[in-house]
Amino acid sequence: MLPTLPMGTIVTVCMLIGLLVATPYALKKQLKPLPGAVANIVGCIVLLGGAWNTFWHGIQNLTNSWGLAAFFSGLFMMLTGLYILRFDALPASLQKIRTLVLLGLLAWFLVYAIKIASL
Repeated sequence: MLPTLPMGTIVTVCMLIGLLVATPYALKKQLKPLPGAVANIVGCIVLLGGAWNTFWHGIQNLTNSWGLAAFFSGLFMMLTGLYILRFDALPASLQKIRTLVLLGLLAWFLVYAIKIASL
């Protein structure tokens, strides 16, 4: 039987993976992107983790602080996943706020990581 991981830990790892992949390209445009298959896998993982966080846990628990955290952090995760998957296909307005979105995702990652570490 496989051990089960708490979903908060899985979501936190998804945030970290998204940050590790999306941030270098936001900071240094000359970097070559990841191979297509790798970028697609990572982007899908981050996007799906964010969708779960927002649409499953977040929406069902909007009356408590972790529900709100899940809702908003999931939005940042979904945008980051889209940045990894199809940055050039996104509207210019979303392209322009990439740095803010990545900083927001970093802030949510720290909130989750600190809370998990303190448990």
